[in-house]
Amino acid sequence: MFAARQQRPTIESRSIACRPACVCICVLLLCLCSLRPVTAGTIRHDRADSNYTSLASSYPTVGKLTWPGFICSATLIAENWILTAGHCLDAGGLNASDWAFDLTDSGGGVHIGAERFIHPGWVGDLTDGTDIALLRLATNETTVTPSPINTNTSEVGRTAGHAGYGRTGTGLTGMNANAGTKRAGNNVVDRDGSSVGGYNDKVLFEDFDSGSGGDSWSGTATQLDLEYLIASGDSGGGMFMNFGLGNVITGVHSFIASTDGLTDADYGDIAGSTRVSSYESWITTTTAGAAGGAVAPELASWMIWMVLATGLLWSSRSRTPGQAKGPPLSKTR
Repeated sequence: MFAARQQRPTIESRSIACRPACVCICVLLLCLCSLRPVTAGTIRHDRADSNYTSLASSYPTVGKLTWPGFICSATLIAENWILTAGHCLDAGGLNASDWAFDLTDSGGGVHIGAERFIHPGWVGDLTDGTDIALLRLATNETTVTPSPINTNTSEVGRTAGHAGYGRTGTGLTGMNANAGTKRAGNNVVDRDGSSVGGYNDKVLFEDFDSGSGGDSWSGTATQLDLEYLIASGDSGGGMFMNFGLGNVITGVHSFIASTDGLTDADYGDIAGSTRVSSYESWITTTTAGAAGGAVAPELASWMIWMVLATGLLWSSRSRTPGQAKGPPLSKTR
């Protein structure tokens, strides 16, 4: 669909905490900065927030994933399995039982982790499309019906639904409010990473259209009725499409990007999600073959631990995969 290769976005890393302050490690073009207290995804400035919080009920399998001090999102794909981002499960020095998956907004339960499985290709590089992980739950979810995994590879050009618990704001303000409230909205998958310099087809890209051509990184500038962009805290949440048999999970929220140097999920910013159809075999094999015993090995060698002024220990990560050639991207954790 796209003959030319798009300029490669660059990456910024942010971690969202459930406390009064948080830290971000900004890689490539950004410097170390702090964030304000962190609800989910940025929305159109001319639409009521209640439209987005109401739409969230259409995605009951998306729940809140928390561990000490942090919040992500995740999707129930089997009665005791959730799918999320690799950077939401790779914290060192913790056990799987330190993670909790909360589906109470959908009428389900709260489940503690039993085993975590981070994709073996994930080493902290958001550009390579390996930001994906599984968490086996210690108890079964018996109320909420799991989401099927997408196997269709024709995602580009289709409208997707997104749900998560990240920060919110509008396209004019960017993300400027707290995380923890579930929202959902829509966006069009403009291209995959095979047509973006420095990426591969395991990443699906969208931009936050305002109706103005100046805010359109790729595809049409036309806004959807509930146009939406994922934001920090939405990491691991689900991208969904309907290919004729109901919603299937087609992507895992991974990062956000900008072309203006300010990665705040405002109009013109970009979102990248890990393409689930690329990992169908790994997901199926892992969930079918888990022994139910040992915890997956930690990926702690590149973790950075920082102590905030509050005296609490927080963790963030920084990795520079290469020289920046475009807008900065941000993990949406």
